[in-house]
Formats: sequence, C-alpha cells, structure tokens
Amino acid sequence: MSEVPRGIFDGFEAYRTPTLGDYKQAFESGMVVPDANVLLNLYRYTDGARDDLFSVLERLGDRLWAPHQALAEFWRNRDSVLRDPRGTERIQAEMSTQREKASSTLRAWANRVSMPQERVAEMEVELCGGFEAVIAEVGRFNDESAIESARDTDKDAVLTKLEEHLRGKVGRCMDDDAHAAAVAEGMRRVEEREPPGYLDKNKEDTAAAGDYLVWEQVLIEAQRRKCDVVFVTADVKEDWWRREAGELRGPRLELAAELRQRADARLFMLRPTDLLGLAREVLEVTVQDDSVEDADRVDRLPLDRKSTSADGGWTADAVEELLVRLREEGAVQGTVIEQAAHDGGFVERETVYELAGYDEDRQLKGFTRPVNRIARDLREEGRIDEGAVDLLTSYYDPFSANPSEAAGFQIDPDVLAVAESAVRS
Repeated sequence: MSEVPRGIFDGFEAYRTPTLGDYKQAFESGMVVPDANVLLNLYRYTDGARDDLFSVLERLGDRLWAPHQALAEFWRNRDSVLRDPRGTERIQAEMSTQREKASSTLRAWANRVSMPQERVAEMEVELCGGFEAVIAEVGRFNDESAIESARDTDKDAVLTKLEEHLRGKVGRCMDDDAHAAAVAEGMRRVEEREPPGYLDKNKEDTAAAGDYLVWEQVLIEAQRRKCDVVFVTADVKEDWWRREAGELRGPRLELAAELRQRADARLFMLRPTDLLGLAREVLEVTVQDDSVEDADRVDRLPLDRKSTSADGGWTADAVEELLVRLREEGAVQGTVIEQAAHDGGFVERETVYELAGYDEDRQLKGFTRPVNRIARDLREEGRIDEGAVDLLTSYYDPFSANPSEAAGFQIDPDVLAVAESAVRS
C-alpha cells in the first residue's frame, strides 16, 4: 500500500489562515457556537448592533447551537450584567477612586514643596469639582427604566429574541457521571495549564472548570454531527487563542488538534465583531458599520475581567507571592515594596539607594520592570485579575532639579491595604 503524499499543512492544519470560502463552508455545513459572553453582551450593545447580531443568528438557522453550560453561565450572570449593562456604575466607581488617588497625589506633592495648606484645599476643591461634574454626566447614561423592564423575563426583549433563535438549538445537560468526570478533567487541566480555561484558576471551587465544560459539550456535539465548529467568544485569553506578537491568530493548536481527533473536524474561532464583519460577506446579511464598531467597543470593555474593586485586582496572597518571587530572584524591589507598605505607600529615591546599597551614580531607570514582569506572570496564571493595576509605579516631581528622574516609588493606592496586610502576615 503506497503512502498518501503529504504537504506542508498535513498535521499542521491549525496554522492555515481560513479563507472566505472556508468560513462560507463552515457557516453552511458546520455549527456556529456562541459562548455565554456573546449572549450577555447583547445587553451592552446599542439597539442597532443588537438587531444586526440577531439578524445574523436568524440567518444561521439550524447551524446555530449553544452548549448547555453556556446557557447555565448566561443565566447565572444575567442579573449582574443587568445591574449595570452600560458600565456606568462601574465607571463612576472607578472615577471616584481616581479622584481620591488624584487628591492623594496632589497632597503628597504639596507636602514636598511646602505649599500653604489653604492653597492646597482650594486646589482640591477645584480638582474634586471637575471629577464630580464628569461623574454626574456619566450617570445620565444609566437607563433605570430599561433595566427594570429587563429584569422581568416576560418583558425582556433580548430574552424574547434569544428564545426565538435558540429554540431547539441548546444542548442537553450532561448526566451526573459525565458531568463529574468533565469537572474532574477540567480541574486537572487548570492545574496542568492545559487549554481551555486554565487562566480561570482563581475562580472559586469548581467554577474554574466552566470553560472546559463548554468545550467538552462542543466536542460531543461536533462528534455527533461530524461537522466543523465556529466558536464565537468575546474571551480573548491565551487559554483559548493562539497569539503571535500579541495578535490573535486563531484557536490554540491543542484545541484544534483535539477537535480533529474527536470529530475529524476543523475549528474556527471568531470574536463577535469578526462574526458581524464576516456575515456581510459570507452570509449576505446587512450589517451596519456602526454595529461592527459597537461590537468591537463592547468586546474591549473591561466589564467582566478587569478589576473594579478597591483592591485593584490584587489579593494579599498574590502580593505575598510577588514578594516571594522577587526574593528568590534577589531583587531589591521586594524590600522597597515592603518599606513602602510600612510608610503609607511611598518610598523616596534616597531611601531606595539606602535599601539597595546602590552607588550614587546608579540610575533607577527600569526599576519597576521585575515587579511588572512577575505581575504579568501572575495574570497569566490567573492569580490576579487581567486588569489588575500596576502595583509599584514611579513618581516624578515636575518641580525637582531633574524632573525626568524618578523622585521615588509608590504603591498604587487601590492596592495599599492588601499590600500592608501581606507585609504584616
């Protein structure tokens, strides 16, 4: 028996860039699977973008299919999304935090230049007044009547349309034994950093296995149908996507290989904005440019992953881990962070030289890099939020003899309390 001739893509199919013809075939004969975040983002879109996405879902017809786990996550998170679908309360809270940070920075600088307290108070009033005006303007976009209507499932226009388009297209829940086995496999993958879902390691209990449950149900249905899969998700983490130089290039190679092994099928991955853009060319659905732009805007919003809490996305355990890794590297930055935590969040330049034993001619350029590098690793491991603030930042005094030289380093005010707790423990 002669060997079948092989080409450069044989065994490396996941590296091939899909063509419009590939997508057309997948849309017509495969199955298109929306993740829970795609359904939840319908509440965040403008009316036009929402209508256009519904038109695309309608055009997909029987090719549209949703995993049971995706619907479980949709219902579990729906109420929290409805509390602030446009993100106005989040932005107001964030701006209030920034107002406090700005005031704190102003006071710290005023102390260093011995500004009269009366003038400092006047400047704080001006500063806070500007923030208050903007916060009030943001609040005008909070449509309470629409939110209240949506909380009633019988009055929720989004639910009405979803029920219409997904009727008969939602997978069954797994039986108890299969579900338990899938959860166990999902948790194993989290610990072994195998895709998908390992960046959800910081979720409580077995919730970290949620992404794998979605994926396993997709695999089962694809195997049953023997068809390609177009997975649509607003999740752009590296435990789903293959990245090159920060650019999304397609699904993780492991996921593409797993689908090929289980269902002899090809895996395509799209963000909602890509689905809308392709729908115009491939499905011949009318989609407005504004809808594509709005979907892209929502995809980039930090509504789910970015930190909005007073801790800046950090925990005391994460700060402790950061300090441990800095000590293992022999980096003085850990000592500086500990000193700053003891001194209200700020360490002057002279103190850094004393702690580090640096020569006077030593520069501090790039001093925070080890901290930022380890923080990046902690984000990838799911130990801190993807949107966690930079823990240690440089402070520049514009009135110093050398304003381009860091006058000191400060712990972000949002993280100071947990940093103090970590240092005390």
